Order: sequence, then C-alpha cells, then structure tokens
Amino acid sequence: MESKKLNSPTESVIEKGKVIVSSKSSLDVISGENLKIKRHKFDSLTLFEISEAELEIIEKGSPSSIYLNFSIFLISVAVSFLISILTNDYTDKQNAYIVFLVITIIGFIIGIFLIILWLRTKNDFDETIKKIKQRIC
Repeated sequence: MESKKLNSPTESVIEKGKVIVSSKSSLDVISGENLKIKRHKFDSLTLFEISEAELEIIEKGSPSSIYLNFSIFLISVAVSFLISILTNDYTDKQNAYIVFLVITIIGFIIGIFLIILWLRTKNDFDETIKKIKQRIC
C-alpha cells in the first residue's frame, strides 16, 4: 500500500504563490492565476557524466544529414543538366552549353564530395552516445 502511494501521480495547483498538492485528478485547465502541475515519480533515475567535448557534439547534433541532403540535391541537379545537355542541340547556343556543362561538373564534384563526407561522419554522433552509455556498466 505504501509503494502504491509513492508511485501514484500527484497534482499540484499554484494559488496566490502557494503550492497545493493533491492526489486526485482534475481537468487540465490553465486559467487566470491557477496553474495545474502534474508530477509522476520515477522508479529509478540514471545520470550520465559527460565531458565538455561530448556535450558540444550532442548540442550540435549530427551534421551528416545536412551533407546527405545537399549531396542528393546537387547530384539531382547535375543529372538534370546532364540529361539536358545530352538531349538538346547546342550548336547555335555555345554559351548555354558552357553554363549547363559547368553546372553539371560542379554538381557532380561537390555532390560526390558531400557523399564521401557523409559516409565518414555519419556515425560520430551515435558513437559518442554509445561511449557515454557504456560508462554506466
């Protein structure tokens, strides 16, 4: 019976700067000066200690998805311009041909570079999280 009380949800209401805690449920209404707070207790809580460098990696997130998105975009543009070069006649439009060719070459080069960069960095974020979680064992 005692453990059932400890794990049961509580509800708190702030009225005029005082917190009133009750174990009965009520409506989730926030109005005027009444603010209802629901709190559920944990059975256990695990804390992980991390270094500043690991915290910075977690804050930044994984940049690999941005590399992949840009590489897909650039390669798609390059393929589109390549198809245009191969299917049109540019004998009278030499300037347009040069522009299309430059966009195609740059798109392929930067797109392939970003795919390589994505392949090299896609696991940095996951490896950092795994390293932090392994410390608990």
